[in-house]
Amino acid sequence: MSIDKEIHDRIANALKGANFPIDSNEELMKSFPHGKAGVCRSGAFNITVEEAVSLLVNEDFPFNNAEEVAHVVIKRLNREGLE
Repeated sequence: MSIDKEIHDRIANALKGANFPIDSNEELMKSFPHGKAGVCRSGAFNITVEEAVSLLVNEDFPFNNAEEVAHVVIKRLNREGLE
């Protein structure tokens, strides 16, 4: 499985129990089971929830489901050069 697919799946799974829609970075961070200190790992790559959420901008909100969050975070990571 590719790194981006694995991170996508981890983000989506972590947010399965979240209450959507989510309207802000702060609300999104609180929706992760371990809060902003949570970490998504794939091989040698890892990113904290805080780092992932910091890639988002106000125009990305609201998010209506976990898949939307994961998709946008991966899109931004790919722009940043996810390896």
